[in-house]
Amino acid sequence: MKFKISKIIDKENIKKAFLFFKNLPWLIGENTFPFFIVMIFIAIIFGICFFVRNVVLIERRIPINPSQLPVLDEKALERILSSWQFRQDKFDGANSKAYPNLFLPKSE
Repeated sequence: MKFKISKIIDKENIKKAFLFFKNLPWLIGENTFPFFIVMIFIAIIFGICFFVRNVVLIERRIPINPSQLPVLDEKALERILSSWQFRQDKFDGANSKAYPNLFLPKSE
């Protein structure tokens, strides 16, 4: 069974499609108001789809039980606090170093 590509892709169809896309800016320009109404309608439809997907469906998910939440022990809390203290000390020590002004001429 052989398909003839010439029947599917006809030169007349290609010319019609090319002519349509060539005249599309003129068609939009002549019918500006209906074009914007259609585009606003399409934007509203996409907005509703994204809203349903990202807000409504997420709210329907089963919430996590508090018993399933991770519990931190004292050792983990102390490690976190010590790393925060180390970072704070490092941050506070950044202001103590004096940097030379590169824009002033060197004084000898």
